[in-house]
Amino acid sequence: MKTKLYVSSLIVLALTACGGSQSAIDTLVDSDAIVGGKDTTKDNVISKYVVLIYDNPTKTYCTGLLIKKDVILTAAHCVGADYKGLTLAFGLKPLSGDYVMRYAAKTWVHDKYKKSNSADRNDLALILIKGNAPDGYQTLLLPDSSFPLKAGYTFTAAGYGRVSGKKVPSTDTQGSGFLRNVDLKIDSMSANESQFYVDQKSGQGICSGDSGGPALMRYQGKDYVVGIASAISWTVPDEIREDEKKQYIDNKDVCAEKSIYMNVKQYRTWIDDGLKKLLN
Repeated sequence: MKTKLYVSSLIVLALTACGGSQSAIDTLVDSDAIVGGKDTTKDNVISKYVVLIYDNPTKTYCTGLLIKKDVILTAAHCVGADYKGLTLAFGLKPLSGDYVMRYAAKTWVHDKYKKSNSADRNDLALILIKGNAPDGYQTLLLPDSSFPLKAGYTFTAAGYGRVSGKKVPSTDTQGSGFLRNVDLKIDSMSANESQFYVDQKSGQGICSGDSGGPALMRYQGKDYVVGIASAISWTVPDEIREDEKKQYIDNKDVCAEKSIYMNVKQYRTWIDDGLKKLLN
């Protein structure tokens, strides 16, 4: 059966303004929504790393994470044309009014970012915070080239996204705006290892609003961000007629097939160069 592949970034429209063995690497939590996950509580360390990013001009939001007290790492497609339109909301339920607000002072977007379904999406960006993150927030470590990462390894995904990829009425938030986490497994890597992929057919994974969110691993007692959520992909069988395609997609859970993450360790040089540009 032939299929047509679709790739979609994971931004979502806001509804309110507002070298080791597998045993050496652990996820940060054991979870059973992100999709198929659970709410992140204030006593979970994940809540100290993650931030909701709201782009006022496009009325969309994403997820990001702290790598410095005043720098957020996220996906390139989460950063609008002007940093002045970005609001940074720190909290477990920011879309319900539970947050501490910060603003962006500057951004650094990968100059080779591509929206296409390719192995060189380069979907990364840095945001300099005006001031620092709120008290109590912590920074994640960045892996270097020696960090062990391969297919079969498990990580923890976190984000503020929807709990389903099915089309719903515009008034239905689908659980978005609440910080959740779920344990996922790396299914495969791209040939150049700049990306890794997750099979989400089991009912667990990321969805709209989780863009820019971290893939987290605990290694030798320390927490690292090893991936950045970039996109979901899904297929439409070729036998679906053109006049049936819209209804097929409208009825499909587009977050129940595959997700794409940027492999952070492959971008350390770009991240380090970006930090110098933002902080100097």
